[in-house]
Amino acid sequence: MKNTLSFLLLIFITSFISCSQEIKESQISGKIINTTESTLKIGSQTVPITEDGKFTFIKVIERPILLDVSYANLEWTIFLKPESSFDVLIPGKSLETIEYTGELISSNTYLLEPNSLSLEINKFFNKNWVQFHRQNQTDYISTIDSLKGLYLKHLTTDSKRYETFSKEFIKAWKAEIDFGFNTLMLRYPERYFQFTDNKVELSRNTIDYLKSSEIDNPEYIELPGYKRYTKAWIDYKSEILVEKDTSLKHYSLKKMETTLQIIPEIFNNQYLKDFWLAEYLKEHIDKNGIANSKQYVNQFNAICKTEVLKNEIEQYVKSVLDARKDHEVKIYKTENDFILEVHIFKPKDFIVTEKRPVIVIFHGGGWVSGNPSWAFDRAKHFSNQGMIGIAVQYRLSNFKDITPVEAMKDAKDVFLWLRTNADSLGIIPNRIAGEGWSAGGHLVTSAAIFVDTLSSQKINSAPNALILTSPALDTDPKHDGWFKTLLGTRDIDPNNLSPLENVIEGLPLPPTLILQGRTDRLAPTKYAQLFHDKMKASNYQCELVIYENCGHLFTPSHLDDTGWPQPDKEISRKANKKADEFLKKLGYIVE
Repeated sequence: MKNTLSFLLLIFITSFISCSQEIKESQISGKIINTTESTLKIGSQTVPITEDGKFTFIKVIERPILLDVSYANLEWTIFLKPESSFDVLIPGKSLETIEYTGELISSNTYLLEPNSLSLEINKFFNKNWVQFHRQNQTDYISTIDSLKGLYLKHLTTDSKRYETFSKEFIKAWKAEIDFGFNTLMLRYPERYFQFTDNKVELSRNTIDYLKSSEIDNPEYIELPGYKRYTKAWIDYKSEILVEKDTSLKHYSLKKMETTLQIIPEIFNNQYLKDFWLAEYLKEHIDKNGIANSKQYVNQFNAICKTEVLKNEIEQYVKSVLDARKDHEVKIYKTENDFILEVHIFKPKDFIVTEKRPVIVIFHGGGWVSGNPSWAFDRAKHFSNQGMIGIAVQYRLSNFKDITPVEAMKDAKDVFLWLRTNADSLGIIPNRIAGEGWSAGGHLVTSAAIFVDTLSSQKINSAPNALILTSPALDTDPKHDGWFKTLLGTRDIDPNNLSPLENVIEGLPLPPTLILQGRTDRLAPTKYAQLFHDKMKASNYQCELVIYENCGHLFTPSHLDDTGWPQPDKEISRKANKKADEFLKKLGYIVE
């Protein structure tokens, strides 16, 4: 589904490129009939909507740009050029009802049109995604090339309308189509391996065909398709080098090292070279932490000649380091040269000689994204309540050397490390609670269900209390194939790693609180209910609180809860209060 959605974005994307380097101001004015939301999002900006439904968006741009717009359940794309302005009327709940007046009407209206081609492609990929990527390379490339032809033909079907489009727009749209479909071709080897367990390399003819897409050209940098394609090309080239490295070093480290080598070889344009070095460096820091990135920051500074990008990385690194200044950071283990840290937030009145209860927090992100900073606010909250709050870094699945199995091992090792070092850390070893949301809920629960023990020290990995928010408790591939996909070629039954399937009497399962949205689409409520029922039947203490009119991580039910969470503030407040009450009853928080 993730792959399908990424592909569908291609259908509604366009941009408009010019050579002008002057910075110009553009404006969009709009009105929404019968508003249901107080804001809409245009690009990266959240735009307020007045009580009578009006909004104004102003942006300074140096060249025509693409902007994604979202309001309620509507998502579409617009483009602006320097000094342009237009009005938009949003009278209904479908894209067909949106009306434009002013400049750029024909191109923006073109982007709104739902067409039978996009619907058919959507159905095709939803139904045949796995089988499609099991095809031999010749048939796969032929199919992609045919689909590309259909989109190019669609652009010119209405000759009268086609004549209203500027040459720049047509050039950009054709390039966008080219980049989008060529990205699918580039990703064929990884997806073929994903669905067949067999490796394949792109043929020389395919490589030559793909080289026709210009990536060493700053004219296309505003096109989203350009960025996706170029990233896929860099990944493809760097992966060839990574596979030659037979060391046990963590894949992410090997990948960053080869990327720093590949990018200067691909680009002659200095700005593009530096731009992509900066993009990959920021992504690496975000996913893997600054401790695993310091040497790459130094390499970037030695290569980069674009001052604005060098300053951008300098400020980014500074912000990451600044966020670490108000708490302790310790390494709890190193695996294959990869450093894993815990971020420890202690109460302001903490005395070195005393010990406090602890809560260990695991962020979500589908086992593939996120970092400890996502949990900083929660850790600070508990430190303000007199506990020690700890945000955990764990290894993220990457379809290479890391799967949820490694993350589960990290979760258990955190609790073992905390108990082993309880005296020096100032914690009470039998007062260590665990909190996790979404995939983090799976990990923290697994630490108790699939318990590890250090018999020599008489300690184990089980938390002494659990707070689970929208937890991923079911990993049965019959219900959702994502977890099995992350396991890759591992010969492991996902059900053997499922908390729901492995609740039995006699485990060190602690008192547990589950906080769940009624309409959760990612971690359906019925599995939280089944887990609760099994816990109770096995004589464990477990409470399930279901909040109405919201889904995953308390995203309102009328919004999509399968992407970035948009938690309802009031429900989140109630859930956090419930968590505090749970810990107070157990004596972790003392008033």
